[in-house]
Amino acid sequence: MSAAKISAGVVIHTAVGIALMFLGHVLPCPSLVVPVNDALVAAGFPAADGNAVIAITRMGMVNAMIFLGVVYLWTFVDTLWPCFLGVLMLAFSGFTSAPQVLSSFLGNPMVVMIFFTLCFATALIRSNVASWFAQWILRRDFIIGRPWIFTAVLLLASYFLAFFEQTAICFLIWPVLYRIFDQVGFKRGDRYVSVMLVYIIIMALLSFASDPFKTGAFALLGNIWSMATNNPGMNVPALPAASYFCFALVISLTSIACLLLAMRFLFRVDVSPLMKLDPEVLRREPLPPMTGYQIGVLAAFALFACWILLPGIIGKENALGAFLGRNSLLAPLVALFIVGFVHLRGKPIADISETAAAYPWRIFLLIAVAMLLGDAMTGKGTNVTLFMEYVLRNALAGFGYVPLCIAVVLLAILFTNFCNSVVFGLVLTPVLLAMCNAFDMNAGPLMACFIFAVLIAACTPAASPFAAMLFGNTDWLSPREIVRCSVSASVIIAGVVIVVGIPLAMLIF
Repeated sequence: MSAAKISAGVVIHTAVGIALMFLGHVLPCPSLVVPVNDALVAAGFPAADGNAVIAITRMGMVNAMIFLGVVYLWTFVDTLWPCFLGVLMLAFSGFTSAPQVLSSFLGNPMVVMIFFTLCFATALIRSNVASWFAQWILRRDFIIGRPWIFTAVLLLASYFLAFFEQTAICFLIWPVLYRIFDQVGFKRGDRYVSVMLVYIIIMALLSFASDPFKTGAFALLGNIWSMATNNPGMNVPALPAASYFCFALVISLTSIACLLLAMRFLFRVDVSPLMKLDPEVLRREPLPPMTGYQIGVLAAFALFACWILLPGIIGKENALGAFLGRNSLLAPLVALFIVGFVHLRGKPIADISETAAAYPWRIFLLIAVAMLLGDAMTGKGTNVTLFMEYVLRNALAGFGYVPLCIAVVLLAILFTNFCNSVVFGLVLTPVLLAMCNAFDMNAGPLMACFIFAVLIAACTPAASPFAAMLFGNTDWLSPREIVRCSVSASVIIAGVVIVVGIPLAMLIF
């Protein structure tokens, strides 16, 4: 019975998603009447009685509905085959030729960089570096008998270890927590159990929003860097990886501190059972020394990180900074070459043919298709970006810069819980940039806050892969507990971004 219901639901959602992809050919094109200006006249919009009509073109509607249909299928059905269907629909839409669609799909320099970055990230995960560090940290004597220090160290360790393997951090830390729960007497439904299991995912999301090296923030920052290169007249802000990383690190550490304070003084979580924690529970298995292969992967990761961060630290006015900034797309390829070329005891540091089995193809295809369809939807001849820009301008007219940033942060953190966060960020980026240009505002601080806020999504199963893993943990958590803890965490992080992040972003950017 259950299987029949699931099957029926999949069929219905599939039909709805595919129908959405065809509706762009028949739906009326929305339009807005706005005060005329020189830019609209120059763009060819007809003016009458001091007003101009901005309408999404038929091609814009077709591309927008293809994209909407793909996002719907991603959310409710699957994340793999809708990618291929979206590319096919775009190729047959008449927007451009099929060879050009395929060139834009996998020939986009940013997509190529993401491919090599995920290849290296896969090698990093397979090295088990994060697991080694987790075991080392949890064997420290100073956390035993100090429940709040133990909790703080566990959250901080989860955040920093997630830079190595974000999507797998729960499978690394959760089993440790399960052993601790069983040993000290915590059970399902206890406040500490619910909060900590949810907060481990929140740590992964904070890392996801901070990480300028791979996926998450890297994809959205890379999109801005690509737009700055391809659209010099758009006044795209410079968001150097190093500056963004410092900004995100401060926001994340402040958020972790606030979450701990909320646990202790707002939720009054009982941590007294942790006083009974036997240190041998954390030292059940001996910790072997770090292998040469793990050290090699760490060295390659350090080189990769320095390559990405250094141009923002030393500037691009010198030879080294200029070279690294000009060739930043090659950083993951160099790291990948090193781990494949350097041999230890007759074997490469990372055997790419072995790591290919664990390569996150779904994530790569999702990002690549989101970039392709997002560019097609907001490209020339569609008027989608301009239409959305004027919708936001009308809604946010009269806002000062700080209230505008607050509105964007709240918009990001709300809507990202109902669709893929990276996709939502990619689509809204050009709209927000155009709006800032229209208001003659510096887009840098606003975009930094938006990128961070849009990647914090854990309140619904459709929000992110992290949220899906959280809602799948039915042995220890109920949906009600997940929603309660994740919503409160999102509110706290949104408050930190608004109170701390906006002034900090205005100072840095």
